Amino acid sequence: MDGENATSWPLTTEGVPDWEGVFEDPKTGFIALIRSANSPATLKACATVVVQQLFTRDDDSMNVMKYILDLENILPDSDDKETTSEELDEMRDAVSGFLRAIKEDRILKSQEYLKKRINEEERRSS
Repeated sequence: MDGENATSWPLTTEGVPDWEGVFEDPKTGFIALIRSANSPATLKACATVVVQQLFTRDDDSMNVMKYILDLENILPDSDDKETTSEELDEMRDAVSGFLRAIKEDRILKSQEYLKKRINEEERRSS
């Protein structure tokens, strides 16, 4: 897609990033990475890296800050107490939901880009 380094992500047959695979692949997807975090600190670090990898364009700094603040609300600092496995599972679920919302937004933007590209190609050929 314009402005994105699409070659760094697996692509669909239409030539746009395969966001479903990027997020949901059981071995390499972002959700699998998040699910493997074994502490709140690791979970927060992983989620932060994912956000930073997703938003790398020069004009993405506001998105990065917004999503990092969202993560702060989902994963409050918990270094001062023990986290149970149930609490950690709830945190993983919350971060997975957070990332899936980003995934859906990315899919929607890819679909909009494809429609725009098709319309431009149709205009050029008429």
